[in-house]
Amino acid sequence: MDEQILLAVLLGNPGGEYERTRHNIGFMLADLAAGRLAPGGRWRDWKGKGLYLEAEAGGRKVFLLKPQTYMNLSGGAALGFSAFYKIPPARVLACYDDLALPFGRLRLRKGGSAGSHNGMASVISVLGAGVPRLRLGIGPRPAQIPGKNFVMSKFTKEEGERLPGFLDTAFEAFNAVLVSGLENAMNRYNHDGDKSLP
Repeated sequence: MDEQILLAVLLGNPGGEYERTRHNIGFMLADLAAGRLAPGGRWRDWKGKGLYLEAEAGGRKVFLLKPQTYMNLSGGAALGFSAFYKIPPARVLACYDDLALPFGRLRLRKGGSAGSHNGMASVISVLGAGVPRLRLGIGPRPAQIPGKNFVMSKFTKEEGERLPGFLDTAFEAFNAVLVSGLENAMNRYNHDGDKSLP
């Protein structure tokens, strides 16, 4: 049986220059989730390492955390916050952008490697590879553009038009994990090559 998620760590980079970039889709989902799960709630500082919010899903309290340590050091905020509130890794959900998935697709996983994602690698380095995760597709990367440059770039006009719908679907999957558990959410959203936009 799934352990209920108590903390969602949504990855991104702080600072205005990173807003609306592909690498910050985790922060975009965090802000959407905050508005829907904690209307009127305010992000609060946690020891200078992250912004957190107490929300409610399925009648239970859940923390949302946006690390402010920059992407490659996200694990420090995740470990510190989860340790402070005594939340085990199996009850932490990491949400982040993924180059391996086409834009508009998502994938829920019980664990595994970080792939090429340095932020998730940082989280795994301190919490272990068994951390549940929600991967949000931002690919494919054009062959002529280095991965680092691509993830830091803005969405295209067409992607920008599709982005609200993608975030809505991502929130549905995110909320399903919180309310009904990872296994049920995986069965619902990981099918036919992932839940995808038309």
